Amino acid sequence: MERMSNDAAQHTNAAPRTRAYRAAAFVTELFAPAVLVTVLLLVAGVVGTGTAGLVPALVAVVFVTGLPFAGIYLLTRRGTVTDHHVGERRQRAPILLGTLGSIALGILILQMMDASAHLMLMIASTVLGLILVLVVNLFWKLSVHAAVGAVFATTAVVLSGLWGLAAVVVPLAVGWSRVMLGAHTRAQVLWGLVVGLFVGLVYAFGYQNL
Repeated sequence: MERMSNDAAQHTNAAPRTRAYRAAAFVTELFAPAVLVTVLLLVAGVVGTGTAGLVPALVAVVFVTGLPFAGIYLLTRRGTVTDHHVGERRQRAPILLGTLGSIALGILILQMMDASAHLMLMIASTVLGLILVLVVNLFWKLSVHAAVGAVFATTAVVLSGLWGLAAVVVPLAVGWSRVMLGAHTRAQVLWGLVVGLFVGLVYAFGYQNL
């Protein structure tokens, strides 16, 4: 009888852990860097220009997140990288360099399209973040999820004022999810947040001077 009680207790304790793990996996996908950066690009595209800025914004999405993610997906299917989040640190540098190349091509096209300064600032901020992450990841695994989450929250405050403070839940939730999934340590998440906050502040400074 006592053994049955212990088994039941273990099952009861395991259930919340399973639910938490599933919730963390959902949060990781919902607030993935490609998703958040796509949202930021679309918002930046329409700031100050309205719906007329959607076309340049969509072009930016293709080169900043679309093509890089498609490349990662194909590499994952071939087994070249571990997963679509590129969990292995040593695999990240080529991916990040390829992403920078795709963005550089996108910038040239957007310049010919006379894209808005707001959109170009967002892309420049993304490039800054990628470079910082690339440098750090040469010797230490930084949480890109946390970094982009912090940029997202900072940008939300810049564009929406106090209402944007609600977006603070994004970096907090995604940071928790990365630790819960065992993808990063708390230190890696914390420094990801620091890098993201720095990039966000650079964006805020640039935004105020447009």
